[in-house]
Amino acid sequence: MDATIAVVISNRADALGLSRAKNAGIDTVHLNPRDYTDRDAYDQAIADALRSRNVSLVCLAGYMRLVGPRLLEAFPDRILNIHPSLLPSFRGLDAQKQALDFGVKITGATVHVVTAALDDGPILVQAAVPVLPNDTADTLSARILVEEHRIYPQAIAAVVSGIPVPTPAASPLHAALSAIPFGANEAITVVELRVGDGDITRAIRERFSRATVKTFGEQFNVATLDWWDVMFGADVVIAEHVMPKLTDAKKQYLYKAVADRVSPRGGIIVLDRVDGTSSQLFHQLMWMKHAGFSDVDCRWLIDGVAVFGGFTPRQAAASAPPLPAGN
Repeated sequence: MDATIAVVISNRADALGLSRAKNAGIDTVHLNPRDYTDRDAYDQAIADALRSRNVSLVCLAGYMRLVGPRLLEAFPDRILNIHPSLLPSFRGLDAQKQALDFGVKITGATVHVVTAALDDGPILVQAAVPVLPNDTADTLSARILVEEHRIYPQAIAAVVSGIPVPTPAASPLHAALSAIPFGANEAITVVELRVGDGDITRAIRERFSRATVKTFGEQFNVATLDWWDVMFGADVVIAEHVMPKLTDAKKQYLYKAVADRVSPRGGIIVLDRVDGTSSQLFHQLMWMKHAGFSDVDCRWLIDGVAVFGGFTPRQAAASAPPLPAGN
């Protein structure tokens, strides 16, 4: 990542982040909110400290204050935050305890663009974390923290490298393309579960000049065997607006079959609507994990449209047969 940490700022003088930054030779600033007349004045002081150091991207971590308009206007769409839940579920404090109290079976971590609303704004990356039967808030927090440390650098690297930050005006198609974890000059095999070429097909061929893209002559049907051989050795399987046509059992069957057939570095990217309760997305991510994919993330979730996927299937995935089709 071509980036430098310019400064670490905290509203707490005893923050561990300040001492760690000092030990690493990084500039630090403590700004006490009590020294300012109101939130606008405090946020203006933060903005001034950042601008004086030519900061271009602001990353929040454990910052328990709403970001006000002065700071948002100074860095529009350039402030990121990480939250220990799969937003939009469990906003605010004690997200891990909220998840346990609600009884969900899967939660996770989210990197998003900061807006004026609490834990709101376009989602950049998500990672799913299962909730175990004997979990406490502490044990669950520890496992979520592992994923936070993994996906926050991913999101920062994507923004620093020039990939546009998703906003309501941007396209989920771009989110799907950015989710493909291969270089533009790599020779990759892509299987699209669709009839003929579409917008994603053309965008893949434009971005990945050496890609081989395979589509189908007839509408994709998970209950047939026509697509099995096509997926062997594929690096990316794209499922665009396929899931609403499948039962839950067939979705699980599809994920397991893809995990068993793609290359060791391969995976699946889903672009679809997840209207209704957020549990729809939770279940999809959980099924991908169960199918054997190690790297499961949500890259986009705006207005009921989600882009999510799983890559790097574990060797153990081939040991358990997929659920029977037709249920």
